[in-house]
Amino acid sequence: MPRFFFFFLEMQVAENENLEGVLRQGTSARHEGLSKSRKPNEREAKVIHGEGLNTIKAIQYETLAYMTNLAVVNCQIHGRNALNLKGFFIMDCPDLTSLAFQLIYLNLSFNSISSFPTQIFCLKYLQILILRNNPIKTIPSGIQQLRFLRVFNIAFNLITNLPPGLFYLFSLEELNISYNSIEFIPNEIQQLRSLKRLFVDGNDLTSFPPGILKLNLKKIQFENNFTYPCLWKENSLNSPQSLVQLASLFFLKNNLQKYYDAIPGKIQVLLKCASQCEWCQGPRFGEGYRVIQSCNVFGAARLPVLFHVCSSSCYQEVNEHTPGPEKQQNQAGDATTSSHGLIGRDHDPERVHSAELALEELREAVCTRQVDGASACRG
Repeated sequence: MPRFFFFFLEMQVAENENLEGVLRQGTSARHEGLSKSRKPNEREAKVIHGEGLNTIKAIQYETLAYMTNLAVVNCQIHGRNALNLKGFFIMDCPDLTSLAFQLIYLNLSFNSISSFPTQIFCLKYLQILILRNNPIKTIPSGIQQLRFLRVFNIAFNLITNLPPGLFYLFSLEELNISYNSIEFIPNEIQQLRSLKRLFVDGNDLTSFPPGILKLNLKKIQFENNFTYPCLWKENSLNSPQSLVQLASLFFLKNNLQKYYDAIPGKIQVLLKCASQCEWCQGPRFGEGYRVIQSCNVFGAARLPVLFHVCSSSCYQEVNEHTPGPEKQQNQAGDATTSSHGLIGRDHDPERVHSAELALEELREAVCTRQVDGASACRG
């Protein structure tokens, strides 16, 4: 096989030399007639020269394709489990179906691949995938098919967001998404319980989700982002909550629905639109309050973690505490029962009266269609 490859390259070089000889002959013949018609001949020479360059480019592309396919065949024949196509300047991934059950390492870095190579999804036992330094813009959710993937490197690309399928790679130990255009990391990253090393340098991140505190990272790098403490205040600005959101929160936090046999349908729909507070795990309406907590974890100092909380009381608690992950989880569990002491207690007549007032205020807010009522439901 190698002899055939070198023989093929010698033939390509010979063809290129013959092509250059023809171009030189054509150019010299036109130089003789320059005195008669200079401009038309110059125009013709440029056309021929351009066609020659296109031919050379086509030959070079074919050569790269042959070299790529040869590497795949060579890997198959010798039963190797690693394929390195680094710096081949290919624009697409070759067919890898012949290596579906033997390849565990694939390096496609420093190429010109503009779309994620879905051909790799046939690699049933792939463990290491390197795609750095390519113009890839998106990662498909189908990546979750690579169930045994342990190392994923897609640094120095054009990625703007992380797909949900990425967070189903439960065997992933190292994730490198450095130097892309990622603005936020979803809270679903907490599902990657095997993750040990996370590299997010050179992105547009302003903070990290609270789910990251549930991981057991040994190393995290987040330099060259918008995570500096001087930007925390700007990155966590809040708007006042609407009357609908405040009344709905008070109604659910105090478990006031038990005092009514029937609640109007519109109010029931509104109460079901609640999301979860990321601090006390209780209900949250709308965006709530955003607050950044500084955490010294995973060997990093002042890691900014952004919490979306339900109320001003949770906001104050986040500001007052700077715990590690284990302590924070305990406090979050305690906050469910202690931060809002009205839950689970016996209610006296005064609280029954306050329940009636709260429901009346909520009914009025819904009927008058407060400006922020629609945004609360969307939240």
